Amino acid sequence: MRNLEVKVVKELGQGGNSRVFLGKRSEDGSLVTLKTARLIDGKPDIHSLKSFENEANILETLEHAAIPRFYGRIHNGIMLEYFEGSSLEKVLLSKGPFGEKAAAKIALELAAILRYLHGVRQPVIYRDLKPANIVFKGDGHVALIDFGAARFFRAGDRGDTTNLGTYGFAAPEQFGNLGQTDPRTDIYCFGMTLLQLISGIDPKDDEAVRRCKQLGVSGISHEFMQIIDKCTRPDREDRFKSAKEIQKALLTYPKLVRRRKALGMLKTTTVAAVIALILSLGMIHFDSVKSYAASDMEKRLPAVQQRLYNAKLWILEKIENELKESER
Repeated sequence: MRNLEVKVVKELGQGGNSRVFLGKRSEDGSLVTLKTARLIDGKPDIHSLKSFENEANILETLEHAAIPRFYGRIHNGIMLEYFEGSSLEKVLLSKGPFGEKAAAKIALELAAILRYLHGVRQPVIYRDLKPANIVFKGDGHVALIDFGAARFFRAGDRGDTTNLGTYGFAAPEQFGNLGQTDPRTDIYCFGMTLLQLISGIDPKDDEAVRRCKQLGVSGISHEFMQIIDKCTRPDREDRFKSAKEIQKALLTYPKLVRRRKALGMLKTTTVAAVIALILSLGMIHFDSVKSYAASDMEKRLPAVQQRLYNAKLWILEKIENELKESER
């Protein structure tokens, strides 16, 4: 570390066979992230070095405010832009599941990042989207870190050179020899990330995942759950085709929620009105029915009941037609 052009401030964490430090650049005092390989028998771990080289090659091609800039290769590692903030995993553990509004805002930002990655000249498949790799910055926006598992998408490739990803978040094709990963792979990871953010469940718990997807999550709209469900379908052909499609769904689903609630209120109000109408009609005819009851009960009362029943059917038919028109 003494040969670096930065001063090590503190260790940020460890993972696998690598260590991550916070550093300060000597030339301008800016903070940076230093990722270095652990030493094994006095030598740097070869797998970490390969991962760092892959990350460097990818980050060199990218330029986005929510993706760390690559500053250069260092001894046994790489130097990257530092994003100050907490990972969504830490926020989730400390504060509990996110509400729908907060999760939807994060989802839109993540979808924009994925759209950028998948749309550059040489598309990048991130492959390891999860709360631990998403930083919630001080400005309220999110950033994506750790591109060690990312790969360039190459049309025509039959499969990935290396199967990487985190179990629970990873799509079936990441470990199932089902062809190379593509943008829909990241869409699956995106959906599982959202599911954990709103529910707090462990995505490795298949039963908990199934229960959430079938029964929903308390406080989360059916429409938002539908987006998650479409992202996380086992067959990638059944998922959203692109991050752009996800953005469109996220922007339009609140209208569907409002329409459903409005129709529900309309239906409830209308049913109440029908009941009130029937009761009032019954009261109007009550005296006449009563006067006829002694001498003509069997003849008059059924006729009144039939008229009320016919009126009810007519009103319900009108309501049903109005609801169908609103849903179109």
